[in-house]
Amino acid sequence: RDMGPVARYLGPLVPKQTLLWQDPVPAVSHDLVGEAEIASLKSQILASGLTVSQLVSTAWAAASSFRGSDKRGGANGGRIRLQPQVGWEVNDPDGDLRKVIRTLEEIQESFTSAAPI
Repeated sequence: RDMGPVARYLGPLVPKQTLLWQDPVPAVSHDLVGEAEIASLKSQILASGLTVSQLVSTAWAAASSFRGSDKRGGANGGRIRLQPQVGWEVNDPDGDLRKVIRTLEEIQESFTSAAPI
């Protein structure tokens, strides 16, 4: 578990196959969002009614789960939306966390439904 991504492996005995517990990330096979889309998403978040405090608390809760040993957790990947992290008492699961997640998911759904296929 603590070996982390394949890129960190050293030596001649590195397995050739991709193993499930390595959490392999598939290669990107689509265009990434551009500056205009990023600006649009930022403005939608700012106009969402969420406070800076709510956004920072959620970002802090997500980022605080990062493990340096295997490079897992953190804000990239959205694990804060899933159990067990969404239910951790320290993350205030019945308070702002669910509201922030719900609001951001609505913005995400709006963005992806408007994207060309």
